[in-house]
Amino acid sequence: MADQLSLFPSQDLPAEEKPLRRSDISALDEMFAAGCRYRIRRTYKEMLIFISRFPQYSAFNGCLLYIQNPGATHVFTAGVWERRFSRKPKKDARPLAILAPMAPVLFLYDLDDTEGGSVDTAHLKPSVSAGRLLNEALEKTVENCAVHGIAVGYGEASDPRVGQAITLTYNTRQQYRDLNPDSQASYLIVLDKTANPENRYQILVHGLGHIFCGHLGIDGKAWWQDRRGIEQAKADIEADSVAFLTLRRKGLTRFSDHLLSGYRKDDSELPAFSLNAVFHAAQYTEDMGKSLWQFPKRKSRYL
Repeated sequence: MADQLSLFPSQDLPAEEKPLRRSDISALDEMFAAGCRYRIRRTYKEMLIFISRFPQYSAFNGCLLYIQNPGATHVFTAGVWERRFSRKPKKDARPLAILAPMAPVLFLYDLDDTEGGSVDTAHLKPSVSAGRLLNEALEKTVENCAVHGIAVGYGEASDPRVGQAITLTYNTRQQYRDLNPDSQASYLIVLDKTANPENRYQILVHGLGHIFCGHLGIDGKAWWQDRRGIEQAKADIEADSVAFLTLRRKGLTRFSDHLLSGYRKDDSELPAFSLNAVFHAAQYTEDMGKSLWQFPKRKSRYL
């Protein structure tokens, strides 16, 4: 069960709305591989956009909400609707199930499935940084990279190495020695030192997507799986998806626009990659920007 921690956000929520980890979610990738509908490029991007609208819930729970009601706009428990908004579920309301703490599931209701007091929907939207807290999130994520054996280097905009995420070996250390990667680091992400914080954060989370999805292998600190054998096309989709989710859930929509840019009107089918790995990586990356850590939040399974 501890292995699933990164699926869920760590921010404070009402107790009845805090989602919990699951002990086994391999069914997610089984569903994704079998359900061609969700692998249509257009539908897949719609799902990620939907999940991004609910940063107060984990990406995994956002996926569950989408599968049950892709038209949902504002969701709370029946208790929250009554206490905060003097509303209650309609008699024919359809509850939406997500994972919950100390219980198998939690039931939520969309605004359209409730009735009662008037609601200003502008007050229902969760607050996101939208760049306001971006500097802080960037700084904390960079600091927390060191805890995970991930070095962050800085190059000029013209440096072709900018944007790369690599595994540090003897040979690559020689190629990147001018960036002075930490001797204990296993990975390196290269940022543009002249770029604004939004662009640097965009490159950073994309690189973390590759690392946490296992594309660069594992070391003694890794909680993720070794997936070095994955096809490059699938690896790129996964890393793009991690960055897309992380950026949009922080309100940085403009900086996610180039990711998955051709998907919105594309009805072609995506290959069966790991949605499970994407959600793990996105949630963990998102949480890295919230506080400074002394140790990884997930324990290595390889020590």
